[in-house]
Formats: sequence, C-alpha cells, structure tokens
Amino acid sequence: MRDIPLAHLPLRPSTLQTLQKRGFYGTRELTESKQSGMANLAAELALNLSQTSALYAEVDSCLRTTTPVTKTAAALLEENVEGQGCIITFCRHVDTLLGGGIAMGELTEIAGPPGVGKTQWGMQLAVDARLPNTFGGVAGETVYVDTEGSFSPERCHDMATSLVQHIEAGRRRRQEKGQKLQPMPAWFAPDTILQGIHVYRVHDEAAQTSVLYSLPKFLQDRQEAGTPVRLVVVDSMAFHHRAAPPNSDFVGRTRSLTSQAAFLTNLAAQSGIAVVAINQMTTKMTTSEASKQVPALGESWAHAVTTRILLSRPISDTNGVRTCTLVKSPRLASGSADYQILQCGIRGVDAVHVSDGPKRQRT
Repeated sequence: MRDIPLAHLPLRPSTLQTLQKRGFYGTRELTESKQSGMANLAAELALNLSQTSALYAEVDSCLRTTTPVTKTAAALLEENVEGQGCIITFCRHVDTLLGGGIAMGELTEIAGPPGVGKTQWGMQLAVDARLPNTFGGVAGETVYVDTEGSFSPERCHDMATSLVQHIEAGRRRRQEKGQKLQPMPAWFAPDTILQGIHVYRVHDEAAQTSVLYSLPKFLQDRQEAGTPVRLVVVDSMAFHHRAAPPNSDFVGRTRSLTSQAAFLTNLAAQSGIAVVAINQMTTKMTTSEASKQVPALGESWAHAVTTRILLSRPISDTNGVRTCTLVKSPRLASGSADYQILQCGIRGVDAVHVSDGPKRQRT
C-alpha cells in the first residue's frame, strides 16, 4: 500500500487541518484506521459518523483522481484515432473550428469580457449534452457548478425547447424525402432535458472546493444508475477567487486553485467527460503604459487547461454578432468563427476564419 502524504493531495485546508490535528499525516495510516471500521476512524478523529464518512470520501476522491495511470504510446494513439466524441454546439462553423465540438476527456476554458455570452454558452452546452446518440449527441447528463448565481432555468428551458423543435423539424424533412427516421427517445422533451442538468449553487470558495472534490462519487452514482454525466460546467472558475478580501491568504488560495485545475484535468481525462470552465478577463500590464485584457487566474491555470477559447464582440455591436476564437489546442489549428445569441440559444452565422498554419503543439 502506497503511503502518500496528505499534504500532497488537493484537500481543502480545513480537511487537512482536521486530519493533522488528530495525528494523521499519510494515507496509509488513515486507510488502516478505516479498515477497523468507520466508527473506529470517527473515534480517532473525534467526529461523528456522517462527518467522518464525508471526510474520508474527500480523501478517497482526491486519491482516485490524482494517482498516476500509465498508458503505452500505442494505446494513446488508438484512443486519439477512435476519439471520445464531442458535444456539438449547433454552430456549424464553431463545430468545424473545434474539430466537431467541445471535446470529451479535456478541460476546456471559455473566457471573455462581460456581455459576450459566457453563461449562455455554459447553459447551451448543458442542454446540447442531452442530445441522444442517434442524433449525433452524447446522451449524457450535466453537472453545472454555479458560482455567480447566473444560471437561469427559464433560459435553459427555452434552449431545450428549441433543441427539441430543431430535431423534430429535421425528422419531418427526412420523412418528406422518404428517408428512414431514427426513433425519438421518450425522454427527449424540454422538461426531461432539464431533469438531467444538476445545478450546484456555491456561495464561497470553500463550497466550490467541496463540490468539485465530491464530483467523482456523484459521477459514479449516476453511471451506476444508467444516466451517466458527460459534461461538467464551472461558471465561473475565478469568481470566488477574485472576490476574496485583500488580506486573505493569497498563497493558500493560489495553491488551492492550482490543485483544482489539476483535479479537473484528471477528472476529464479519467472519466472521459468534457469539463468546461468559464473564466473572466483581467487587465495585464505589458509595459509601463500599455495593458491588455487576458483571461484571469494566471499562468499556472493557463497551462492546466487543454483548450482555450476566447469570446469577443466588436466595439460597435450593431448586429449582435460575436466571435469565438480558438487560441490554444494541442491538436487543432487556431482560428475563429462567429456566433449570435438568439432567443433559441447560441447559433452560428456564416463566417469562419481558420488559420492555415500548422497544428499547434502543447507547450
């Protein structure tokens, strides 16, 4: 049994403090105590059974998502060839730009200034993830971690209604042409689409950390229930981190954020799900007088994300057209495509600008 120092795991500071206060510094001694029964561990921690179970589940979750798993290069190549699918966006040029949509098994960041539709994208993807396999979807549920209180069930219902109407219209066109129709699943209706979107409203950084580290258990439960989660959206990643008071533990919060980034990357890769982190923009000074807008959370976070997408809009926003730009990907060329925010949801426009350069390499 490997003994991993608890301080090396991305645990909440309060959890680590509780364990170390009672003399637990490694995973081996914690596991050995638990093997004698949860009641025995509870007595050693001076906690009740419910608190002890939650604490042990957090440690176990961190262990399962951070333990290294080796694969041969041949296995990795086979996985890349077969692919894990994508969550389509219903914006044709955006899907082309992204190689089919939001990739499964990766951490994707969507960043942009206020007003470009970041939350709209999060909700649209949550709805799109419910699309049945027979219509090119991934037929999964979504976990939506709402840190800002911006999730709108009414807006999601509008998007779900439009999605169902879009699929039904396509089926009618094929029927008129005498083509064979794919059966429409009984559950594919606006209300049942929303039933597969699980929303966590988190009000502070500690709650955000707790919810994220509880996800592996939730994903396992939904998988066993036959309704697997295929998408996790965090909207937004930076909100509580940036809202902390200036005199708070900046180093500790930065360490926690770095751990969360690694955790989400591993969760996506090991579970084969798409993880989308919405991010805000911040001002970065480039010279003594010049500055530019960049995604928040710094370089460590930027290196952790697999794919980075920037949303923008022109200064004179007269027609409602916004631009989605792919700026970081280990497998795709950079480029951009336009989209609009309509009553029916996020929809594409006939404009795309994909670069002719070589595929970008991960650095």
